[in-house]
Amino acid sequence: MRRIALLAAFARQLRIWHIGTHHEYTPDEASRATVVDWLMAGVKDPEQSQLACPVGSVFLFADFLICPTEPFRKGSGQQAKIVSAKNRHYK
Repeated sequence: MRRIALLAAFARQLRIWHIGTHHEYTPDEASRATVVDWLMAGVKDPEQSQLACPVGSVFLFADFLICPTEPFRKGSGQQAKIVSAKNRHYK
């Protein structure tokens, strides 16, 4: 997938939502640390020390390149290897 998507951490679960669809992806174990690093890059300094889960305070919009690692199932999130995130924008 190479489209703008939203990456957010909800209750310690990372989700990439393909904007304009109802489909979500979750990073596989090999990609998870990289994805958390991308989110941490958007966390402001005061929040890093004040929040228990600072990555939950930021949303990352980017052009993600992902490779699904399991088949598509309607109504279910799909695990994927997250290869890159270009044009990153944080909110």
